[in-house]
Amino acid sequence: MPFAELSDARIHYRSYGNGPPVVGIMGFGLDQRFWAAQVPAVAERNRFITFDNRGTGRTEGPIPSSIDEMAADVIRLLDHLEIPKAAVFGVSMGGAIAQRVVVDHPDRVEALILGITFARPIEYMRRRQALAEELMRTVSSERFMEAAMLWMFTPHFFEIGQDNLDRMLASFMGPGAPEPAAPETLLAQSEAIHKHDVLEHLPKISCPTLVFGGKQDIMVPYFASQEIATAIPQAEFRSFETGHGCMIEEMGEVNEMIRDFLDRCGGA
Repeated sequence: MPFAELSDARIHYRSYGNGPPVVGIMGFGLDQRFWAAQVPAVAERNRFITFDNRGTGRTEGPIPSSIDEMAADVIRLLDHLEIPKAAVFGVSMGGAIAQRVVVDHPDRVEALILGITFARPIEYMRRRQALAEELMRTVSSERFMEAAMLWMFTPHFFEIGQDNLDRMLASFMGPGAPEPAAPETLLAQSEAIHKHDVLEHLPKISCPTLVFGGKQDIMVPYFASQEIATAIPQAEFRSFETGHGCMIEEMGEVNEMIRDFLDRCGGA
């Protein structure tokens, strides 16, 4: 089980496949196991590095309260792995972290994939997150995960994929699995999300960029992905018919898009 031993943190990561490196940054409260649907596609011709943000999964260290701190962890992980430049793939809060990485360290980013994410404070998200914070303080981790799944997946997916969703929930809560993110981690990440605002810096991004969003997303509104794609010069934009869980609900189409983009970037 590989760890990057840093001065103030012990970051758990995994590496899949061989080829040009791609680092995956997961979203709010989730650990790297949630990359399972994309690992085969990315690792087919790339080295796909996934990791747990501090406070999630098996990573240890002080809980960061800003996107900037989490972006610094990405650079420190790349330094530990002696990777001078990589494609950066971030989803949801991980997409916000990826934006900070490329804005602060453009020389370290070969290509950029931003999925179901945002670049500035959004009032709808603030109000939804305020309700989520009440749940974090008052219900168990299992119940909070069940509530979050209602925001992630479309009603149709619950009808056709009920067994899959139940198995997913059971596997992530089962014996031997990492402990779910604690309320203090979730609240710190929530604070970091509220403070993230880099929209005015996005026109400076010059690396190949792919942005995608879900039309039915009620966790991060679809228009937030659209405005990112508009702000980044020559960014590609793809839309999907489902919502925040499009990487699972429309896994085949999403993976084909990612694989095509990485191939066109020379593997990344």
